[in-house]
Parts: sequence; structure tokens; C-alpha cells
Amino acid sequence: MRGSYQPVPSTNLEHENTIPTASSSHTLLMNQHFDDSLPDSNNNSIDTSTTPPTEPPSYEFDIEDPRNDIHKRTHLQRVSIGFQEKILEPLMENIIHPFFQISKFIQDKADYYLSKIGNPFILRRFFYIILMSFVAYYVLSSGYLLNEKASGSKGMFSQHDILFEYAKKSVDLAKFERDLEYISSMPHGSGTKGDSAITRYIQDSFDNNGLKLVREMGYLVYSNYPGNVSISYYDNENEKHDLKLSTENFNPLSSNGKLSKVSLIYAGKGTTNDLQNLKDSKTIEDGKDYVLLLQYDKLVSQQVLLAEKFGAKAVIFISEPYGENIDVVQSKPVGLPQYSTGDASTLNRFGSVVEEKDLEFWRLAHIPTIPISRRQGQELLSRLSSGGITVDGGNNDHIHSGKMGDVLVDLDLQTNVREKHFVPNVVGKIEGREQSDKAIIIAASRNSINFGTTYPNFGTAALLSIVQLFQEVKYKFGWKPLRNIYFISFGGSEFNYAGSSELVEQRLTPLKDEIYSLIDISQLGIPPSEKYENGKTGGKLSIETHPLLKKFFRNRNAHLNFDISVDNVHHYGDWTPFLANGIPVSVISSDSTRNRITPSETSEDKFELVEKMLESEQNQQTVKNLLLYLLHISMELIDDPLLHFDIINYVEDIDERLQRLEQAYPEKLNFTSVIKGLLFWKKIGNEWTSWTQGWENIVWSHGDGIEPSLLSINRWTWNKKLTNIGRRTCSPAGIPNRSFYKNILFGPTLIQEDRSKNGEDVDFWTFPGVMDAIYDDDWKRAQEQIDLIGKVLHQSAALFVEETNDIGYK
Repeated sequence: MRGSYQPVPSTNLEHENTIPTASSSHTLLMNQHFDDSLPDSNNNSIDTSTTPPTEPPSYEFDIEDPRNDIHKRTHLQRVSIGFQEKILEPLMENIIHPFFQISKFIQDKADYYLSKIGNPFILRRFFYIILMSFVAYYVLSSGYLLNEKASGSKGMFSQHDILFEYAKKSVDLAKFERDLEYISSMPHGSGTKGDSAITRYIQDSFDNNGLKLVREMGYLVYSNYPGNVSISYYDNENEKHDLKLSTENFNPLSSNGKLSKVSLIYAGKGTTNDLQNLKDSKTIEDGKDYVLLLQYDKLVSQQVLLAEKFGAKAVIFISEPYGENIDVVQSKPVGLPQYSTGDASTLNRFGSVVEEKDLEFWRLAHIPTIPISRRQGQELLSRLSSGGITVDGGNNDHIHSGKMGDVLVDLDLQTNVREKHFVPNVVGKIEGREQSDKAIIIAASRNSINFGTTYPNFGTAALLSIVQLFQEVKYKFGWKPLRNIYFISFGGSEFNYAGSSELVEQRLTPLKDEIYSLIDISQLGIPPSEKYENGKTGGKLSIETHPLLKKFFRNRNAHLNFDISVDNVHHYGDWTPFLANGIPVSVISSDSTRNRITPSETSEDKFELVEKMLESEQNQQTVKNLLLYLLHISMELIDDPLLHFDIINYVEDIDERLQRLEQAYPEKLNFTSVIKGLLFWKKIGNEWTSWTQGWENIVWSHGDGIEPSLLSINRWTWNKKLTNIGRRTCSPAGIPNRSFYKNILFGPTLIQEDRSKNGEDVDFWTFPGVMDAIYDDDWKRAQEQIDLIGKVLHQSAALFVEETNDIGYK
């Protein structure tokens, strides 16, 4: 500020206290200097001298000269003044003041016109209420606020119908097809370059969809790959003929070996009955070398076990044709999961000692096995004589077995063996928001020594699409499941399910604590669309699951058009090590893929086949419905407040299978202890049913999804106890002679052949220890296993009742 002092002019007495002015805009207070002696009141003389004082007058408030002040201001003051001069003052002058003037003008006009109707003060508030009502309606209906429809929730829990409707619009069939095409673009056997490329692709897909904790978990396992293979046979004139073989003539985990001029014997499907008939007829004899020529059966590993048991030196498998193509070769794995799944070169590390008799048949075939085409099989069969016996080759074909010396074969198999080869799993995770120490796994096998479009690539592509659908729902609604979800692409499936087995083996305790269900979708395909008796037209799905979940799957098909059959688990897969340790598993499959109908496991299993199928709009809709069904069941398993474990159905299912066993082998076994254990569990089941009804009445019927905190703690406790049911039906010692399998209620029988007299179908995946003993005709051991089951059922039920304070949830 600029200012200059002006001396006070001479004044008369009446203006004695006049305040001088400065040229600045500020009014300053000054004290004028007077003599110490005050004038007498009667003295009229006043000093009118105008001579300025020798020193400037003093001021009550110090005024700094602005010209000097500019150098004394701090940096902050300069910024403040600049902000005021350059921003605030222009803003006030150019925007705010004009705005208020316009606003005042509009308000005056409005009041003018409103005054013609009534009191402007009252009318203004009336129109304001109407305007705000319209604004509120628009905001609420648009979904900008997190109401039930926009948030996909009701109270404290998700509304799956809303999430599911959004997912219907989000299914990206083009992405599914792109994923399937890329995964099917190259062979990708475990540990190969093709597998490395597919593994990176899956890992990138997990990352791009925002999964947390995406990682590759690798293991060093025994592996073998196609190498040198040859088969020659000699005709009646001793002339040698070579079969034209290639890298397709390969069974993963087959043993290497070389044989020269060994007799060839046809044995149908190589069942115990077939081989025993050959032995009884002296067609095969102990001490004499022979090679078995077999048709593929459903359980190839069992064929190898029986061939070894009866003394065969090698097995040649005849492949099924693919339509009219009889030159395709099915490359089926021949590992031995009957004793254990996992790395064929290591011993069991599941916490129990491996018995010596276990090692006799340890995971790996001990004889060479070679698959050939149907054409090559017919060539060999044509050389056999009518000697021997007639064998049922399937499809009502009765073929002569031939006899020793009819046809001699040379066989040489030298696969490329890697004792320790890297096989990875790919794991991704969606974290839960409530019971974050509990989880399910959604998994698919990844590897195929061929292109593998129908198996296992279809399941892998479905896994990637499910991940995307979950993330679409998550980003749209801010949704998080109540519990964790793991997505796993298992490697090493053709090597006796090495990837899944090594994961369980190394992380057994954490997995048993956290995982309460595994859903495997490796065997999915496009189910043929036809009209079934129940009116469904979307195709047939087979679900193999734990009895605790059977009712859940039977009741979850009302909204989709699939014909669904639900049964116990009854075949091997990447889920087997989980099942062996009491973790409930569910296997969702299409019949053609589960049964490996050609072109599955052949070089003709290419993307073009499925691409042509997807040109049909009906098949496109079937795939969409399939993906939505997977999303729906997995979402309910992971995000419903109460676990869908039905104890009553669990008891009824075991009781039904117990009755079948008693009918198959009457008056052989005493089931009293098992019945007592089941009655104990039935009582618990009734209590669980009653509690769930009360919870639903409080939370859903009267609480609009709001759960009292004390009720939450009770629910967490029930859920925790339910997840322990499966793991507590295990015996630490495992099944006799097969210590890998701890689950004494559900698991595979060693040899799955019916020894009963009634000819009915026998369940080979319930009470495995009992069934093994019955197969060996050891009824004492069978009764011991029955008593063990009764004891475990009773102990697990008692622990369930006692466990009331294990509620450590975040």
C-alpha cells in the first residue's frame, strides 16, 4: 500500500480532535503531540503555529511502507495474496456475483408469478417437495444407490437370483470358443512345451480376471513320453510282419520292455473270469510266457493289474474305432490308482507306513502295454486259430482266444523316462468376506498327449469362463462370497493324477481344515439334446457326489433344462486324493466324455469337431446353460449362509447301501454297530434340520436378511462342525493293504468285479475295506471292517455333539 503523511493544518478549537487523512484507502488513528501544559479554560488564545515538528508524529498503530514491505513478506504470504488477486477476486466478480444476481432475478420473477396464485413462501416449498420427489425416484430407480436390486443383496446376504440374472447377460460364448481353440491348438502332455504354453495362458487368464494369489505350484514327478515302439508277428510260415506304429501307440506310465517270439493270446476284456477260463482250459499256463491281446474296458488299470496277476508279460490294447475310422489309436494311461495316486517314483507320505505288500503293485504298471488301432487288432486276430476257448469281446462278439504257439510276436517298447520332471498346477483365489478359513475348489484337468478338445480342454475352457462370470458379478455388484473359492488347473493327470495328489500330499492338513467341497468339471462336454421322460431337452448331466450333497444337487435343476442323475462317486480322477482323505467331492460330467467315447484320447480329438457343433444355436444355448448351471451351484455352495450338507440324506444313503450289501451277502455279516452309529447321526440330522428352519424363520421370514450377531455365531459353529463330518470318517491306518485310502466309507474297491450270487449291480465305491475282504473271501477281515465303520460313525457323531466352541472366524 502506498501512502504519504500530510501535516495537520491549522484549525480552530472546535476542530481540535480532527483526524488527519492519508492518501491510502485506510483510515488511520493518530495521536497528535500537545504541550504538557493544558490551556486554561478561560484563556481564549490558541497556538495556531503551523510549523511542523522537528520529528514525525508517533502513531498508535505502526504503518509499514508498502514499498519496503514487498521485500519482507514470506513466500506463503505472497502465494496467498496472488491466489486472492488472480483467482478469488476474478471468481467473485465474474461468476459468483453474477450468479447471485441472476438467482435473485429469477427468485423475484418466481415470487411475482407465484403471488398471483397464493402465498409465494408456501408455494415455493410445495414445488421444492415435488421436485425432490422426482429426483429421489429417478436415483432409486436408476440403481445409482445400493438398493437390493443394485447391490444384489438382501440384508446381510446376497440375492442370488439378481446375480444370476445379470450373469445370464454376461455369458461370453465367443470367449469360451477362443479359449477352447487356443488350448486345443497343440498337444500338451504334462511337462511338455505345449503344456508350458497352455499353463501360461491359463495363468494370464486368471490374472486378467483379477483373481488374487494366482500362482503356479510345480512338482517333480515321474513322467514318461513316447519313444521307440515296435510290434512284429510271425505267420504259419514263420514269416515276420511288422505293424506300422508311431508315437500315437503310447500308454502313459507303461513300463519299458522287450520280448521276442512270445505267444499271443486273445482274452476279451481281460476280466478275472476271462483269464481264469483261459487258465482252466490250459490255454495259458504258469511258467509259460505270453502276451495278452485285449479290448479296452472302462477301467484300464484293473486290466493291467489282472494281466500281471495271471502272469502276462505284456498287454496289447485294441482301440475303439471313431465312426468309420478304424485307424485311430486311443492313448489311455495305465497308472495304478487302486493302490495310490500320485508320483509313481515316491512312497506314500500321507502319514502312515507303507506296507511291503503295497509296494508290489506301486502306482506303476510292471509290464509293457501298447495300444494299437482296430485295423491292426483285426489283423492280429485273423492270425489266431480256432483253438483255445471262445471269449466275449464285447458287442456280442465271440472270438477264439487262440492257443500257445499260434501267433508269436516280437515286442519292443522304450519310452523316454524322466524320473523327476516338472509338472505344474495353476491356482487362483477369490477371497471370502465372512468365514475366510473355509473354501471350495472348482477344478479341471489340463493335460492331453493329443489335442484333447473334448477331454480335457472343454472342461478347462469352462473353468476359465466360470472365473470370468464370477468376476463380472463381483465388479458389477461389489459382491464377495461368504467363503473362499479356489480355481485350480491340475497338471499331471495322465501320470496317475500326479498334480492333484502332490498338492494334497504336501498340504494335507491345511486342505482338510479349509476345503469342505471340491467340484471337478474336467469331464464336461456338450450333452446331446433330446427329450427325456421328465420333459427336459437340454441334455443329460451325470453328477457323482458325496451323500451329504446329493439332495442339494437334486434340488438345483428347476431353472435349467438338463436331465440330471445324481449318484455316489464311482470312478477315478484328480478328485481321488481328496476323496481318499474324507473331503467331499462332486464330479460333473457328460456321459460321452466320462466314458471317453472316441475321438477322446485320440489324435482326432480336435477343435474343428466342437467348432462345427457350436454352429448350432441349440448347442450354443446348451453351453450357455451349462456355464450358468456351474455358476449357480458353485455360488450357492460358497455364498449361502448355511452349508448345504444334508445329514438325514447322508444317513439314509449309507443305510440303503448297507441293505444292498446285506442282500448281496446274506447272513455273512453283523451290521449292528453300523446301525447304532447311523441312529446317532440321524438324531443329529433332525437337530440340524430343526435349527435351519428356525434360522430361516428368524432371518428370512421376519428379519429381511438381517441376522442377529448371536445367531451368526451359532451358524458359524454349525458350519464348522458340518465341514468336519467327512474328515472324521477316516481311519489313520487306512484300508488294509492300501494305506493311501483313509476314507473307510467311500473309496474304490481294489478289484471291481461282482462276486455275489444274485447278479445285481454291486457298489464298488462304498465300504472299500469290506469289499476288498469279500473279494479275498476273508469274512473275518470283512467283519472287522464293518465294526470299524460302526466305531468311526459313533465316535465322529460324539465329537460333533461335543464340538461347540470352535468358532474362530473373522
